[in-house]
Amino acid sequence: MMDVDLLRPGTVPISPDTILWFEFLLNPSLLQQHLSKSSPDPSATDLIIKFMTINSEQKENEVKIVDTETNDTKPNATNKLTHRNLALKILSLKVAAYLKWDLDILEKKLPLPIQLTLLQDLFYVTSDLSVEIPVVPEFTIHSISDQALFTIVLYHRWHIRAIIYRALNNKQSKQQFLHIPGIQESTYVPPGVIDDIIRKLEAQVSNSINFLNNILETNDIKPKMLSFDTFQMLTEDSTEIKQNWENMYSISLDEFKCQIHYDLARFHLLKEEYQEAKRHTIQAKELFYKLDNLEKRLYCRIKKECLDGCCLACEVSVEGVTSSLTQQLQTSIKDQYTNILQILQADNIAREIPQVYRDNLELDVQGGSVNRKIVVARDLLLQIQCLNLVRKILDGNVILGDYVTEIQAAGNKGVDVFFWALGHVLEKATATDKKRISRYLLYLVDMSNTEGIASKILGDPSYIALFDEKELEEIRKSATDEELELPELLLKNDWGISLATYTQSPKIEIFELEQKLIHSYNTTEIHEILVHLDGKHRMKPLWHVNSCWELPIPLQSVVMSLPRGFLQDYSYVLLAKSRELVMSKDFEGAIEILNVLEKEAQQHTQSGNTLIFKLCKLVNWECLLVEIWRCLHAWPATNICDTQSLVTRCKQCLGALQATDQVIPRQEIIEYCTVFLLNMAEWDYLTSLEKRWSYSEFAAAISSVCQDIVKYKGNRKFPREAWDMVLAAFGPSRDQPQKRSNSGNSGTSTGSASRDVIASISGTLNRLREPMVLTVVISLLARLRNVLRDESSLELHTQYLSLWPAGVPNANSYNIRSIGELLFQLLTQALKYYPSNVPWLRLMGDLNFVLGYYESAIKYYLEAIMVASDLFSQPVPRLQIDDLVYRRMIKCCAHLQCYTQAAVLCQFLEEVDYSLAFKMAASDQKSCASADAMDAYYHCIWDTTILEYLIHLHTKRGEHHRKQLAIKVIGLLELNSNNNEEIQREAANIRKAKFLRALAKHESSTISPYR
Repeated sequence: MMDVDLLRPGTVPISPDTILWFEFLLNPSLLQQHLSKSSPDPSATDLIIKFMTINSEQKENEVKIVDTETNDTKPNATNKLTHRNLALKILSLKVAAYLKWDLDILEKKLPLPIQLTLLQDLFYVTSDLSVEIPVVPEFTIHSISDQALFTIVLYHRWHIRAIIYRALNNKQSKQQFLHIPGIQESTYVPPGVIDDIIRKLEAQVSNSINFLNNILETNDIKPKMLSFDTFQMLTEDSTEIKQNWENMYSISLDEFKCQIHYDLARFHLLKEEYQEAKRHTIQAKELFYKLDNLEKRLYCRIKKECLDGCCLACEVSVEGVTSSLTQQLQTSIKDQYTNILQILQADNIAREIPQVYRDNLELDVQGGSVNRKIVVARDLLLQIQCLNLVRKILDGNVILGDYVTEIQAAGNKGVDVFFWALGHVLEKATATDKKRISRYLLYLVDMSNTEGIASKILGDPSYIALFDEKELEEIRKSATDEELELPELLLKNDWGISLATYTQSPKIEIFELEQKLIHSYNTTEIHEILVHLDGKHRMKPLWHVNSCWELPIPLQSVVMSLPRGFLQDYSYVLLAKSRELVMSKDFEGAIEILNVLEKEAQQHTQSGNTLIFKLCKLVNWECLLVEIWRCLHAWPATNICDTQSLVTRCKQCLGALQATDQVIPRQEIIEYCTVFLLNMAEWDYLTSLEKRWSYSEFAAAISSVCQDIVKYKGNRKFPREAWDMVLAAFGPSRDQPQKRSNSGNSGTSTGSASRDVIASISGTLNRLREPMVLTVVISLLARLRNVLRDESSLELHTQYLSLWPAGVPNANSYNIRSIGELLFQLLTQALKYYPSNVPWLRLMGDLNFVLGYYESAIKYYLEAIMVASDLFSQPVPRLQIDDLVYRRMIKCCAHLQCYTQAAVLCQFLEEVDYSLAFKMAASDQKSCASADAMDAYYHCIWDTTILEYLIHLHTKRGEHHRKQLAIKVIGLLELNSNNNEEIQREAANIRKAKFLRALAKHESSTISPYR
């Protein structure tokens, strides 16, 4: 079947019967016709996903209320929604109503972000409120409309069920492709996004529990449910949303409460709050049996078997349901193994309990007895083992475990218990069962040498009947052998014969030496082992002893070319050992091993073998590489190594490339030497290197920029080499043929840097440590992202942005997401080494802000302010934290519905934005902050105009506590109005620091976009 999107126009081929998505908008009757089919394709839930993903493809963020950067006011989301947006939302809600709001279907078929958006749309349509789940407004039960009551109860039910569903289905199935706000491309829902949503839901779950319990205590409500016909489609003449609230289903209060009790019972079971779970389960059970059959129920979707399961879990009796053997087993374990043997005997006939439960029971009893954590009858463990053995025999399973050993250790008692366990199933055993029993008994007789088995079989007619004459003859013979007495000589160890000297096999000796060689890192011990192995006749080369011993190709080629003997083996093993130590970050140990190898190789140079001379050079460079790794790993604590000596050795290594008569170092060492010199600010040397080696091009370009910054203080534009190389790495030119300049080198000015340079740029960035170099590369990537995004309100800000070009040809061909990921990784790395760099902290805040991660953005903005103000002890410098940062912090608070904090931040602007402050204050309908927090925030306001507006606003709303609080604060300000301007300014700075400190204390981080 051809994969065709049936809801998107423009995909071919399209059947004449295909309904395109916009046809549902033009003809509302098509939706019910499609859903009423026996097996509609797409299904109802697929339709919801399609409608909502089509809707989310709009660039506008529908929950935006205030654009604080442009100071434009959008008091309601309606201004941002087109007719098509609204119509698609209503279509999605109509489909959910057709499914009778069955959360069992919605939570299973819809991805969690889609469920969340659907409920937000439902709030918007029924209550005319734009909410951001899980922060929903509080409602008074008796004063809200029927549709709002249905919505808020459905939301709180979904809230606790989402936590249950995530806990019981933690393994994520393959997700559908969805548009996630804050990510520019359609993609699957990452586990991190799901975890973030669940984390926020769990933080607010107590509100949902309390609300649902209040609903259960209310008896004077008449619940109704939104129907398919409640939602009215928009027409071309519609100017507002109008729904038919009269067209709703009435549902009984018993049915309404039954579903809520059941949901709460499941939640409390998940949290192991068994008393609460039992209370709700009893109520749900009583109401459930009052209701009519399932077909007449509209709201309650409880399945009887699921309710019975809750009853069994809470020890609530269920009429007409007998406890299964599995349930009886769990109850017996809980009651200190009461009647456990009878349950296992019954299960050997019914074979109902999963074998894993029986195995776990056996292990628990065995472990508890050994550790003396439980006290049981002496023979209980042996009886359980024999009953489990019988069950495995009857199932035809492979017998794992030491059952025969346990029976033998118990002597005659063990045989008696085993036949006791068999006796309970023999009478009701089938022909297959008897065949399996007889086969295992023959195994015990023939193979295990367990005494008494043959006699037990021959002494019981029921067992004799299991065997034929030939098998009985073997059993009789075994029984006779059991009665024979062994001669006394066989019972003694001393037969008067001298012991023979044991000679170890040469193969075993070689194996032991090889194992010792694998585990040793002592060069002296390794030397001795190799001397011993050198005289052995080994079947395989030494480098095959450990499959993990792999060397870089240049090293391996030289070592393998050495004459076969001790030096070849010693070189290979020590080089491999040094790489193992590097992997475990033991750089000192690796350097010590390489120095020993170099000394050993130098002792053989007198032979005149050029390969040994080449080996010495390569080992010396390997040691240099390890020392560079050690220095980069310990950065910025470079005092552990002699950096000046390392710089000299790096230059000598790179100088070997220009001498044609010398050994050439391998590529990895060349790259690390280049990056190390870049980090050591050896920019003059790097810019003087010949450009014919690809490794030096990017480093030389960055060095040139750093030189110009130091020389001209960033007051002139830089050469374009570094910019063009990065463009080539992320743009369409990577597939174009190479161009050459007049000098014959790759022409970077044409954007066609060599493939080797493009491939090494990412690796080079991960090894950068020097602050100026990091600043240059960060500014380059930030500028490139700004140019490609080309949206002034979402620009990134950092140092030296103006020094890079302001335009890029064919901008749509570049991968802006890859640039963002690389910038995020580089910033994370830079802040790891320099956590107090204010421009980088601010840039990290900007990057999170433009992607819609507002909690992370405000976290980094506050860290930048904290560093710039010396932990809020000094005024925040305007050169580092300007109005743009404060406006973005205001916008972050607005999106997080922290309107009071946003209003306070308006004072931080150079010129107080009263219009914006008033709008933020007016948006704070119901603050989620505590009374103490509100008191603290109000005391951080020093602008009397804002306080006067708050007094007027609280008077209008009847919020007496807040009004008195604002009056108190303005009174304190008026008492100090006689102070001079300097004292007032100092008081304002103190209030600023107090507010920022409180905001930083209560700020919570979220998952970063690229982490």
